[in-house]
Amino acid sequence: MPAIYGASDFDGALSETLFHDVPVEGGLRALQHSVLRPLLASVVTVRRPLKLAQLHGFGLGRLGLRRAELIESDADSYPATVLWAAALHAAPERFDGLVWISRQHDTSRALVLFGDRVDRRDLELQEPPLPLYLGSGYERVLEAADKAGIAVFE
Repeated sequence: MPAIYGASDFDGALSETLFHDVPVEGGLRALQHSVLRPLLASVVTVRRPLKLAQLHGFGLGRLGLRRAELIESDADSYPATVLWAAALHAAPERFDGLVWISRQHDTSRALVLFGDRVDRRDLELQEPPLPLYLGSGYERVLEAADKAGIAVFE
């Protein structure tokens, strides 16, 4: 199923995508500049109200889950988290997507929109896409990486 991923702010978007697989403890906290080449950041707004399953606050409790079981899980748990996403997609409430608190940047909300329910026409581009490989986009990545303790190398 196609999906659209987003976050409430730039640092959250980087944390849920580019920084997602950088180890939090141990290991090399770095990424290669070349991985930025195809990436763009876009600021969008919605043109209609979206119905999102809340995977924070009371939402997790209603599912009988704790944050550690779903949001703070590691890559080994992804098959299980995908099943939760599929179950929420199939729920009678017909959710347009899911929203949660970012694992790596807990002042941001992250979301996934189900591509079979949210069409590109439901979203409006607010600013031109920002390339992350060069210019001001790259400067913003470097600032966020510095705050996160992640090195960017050539």
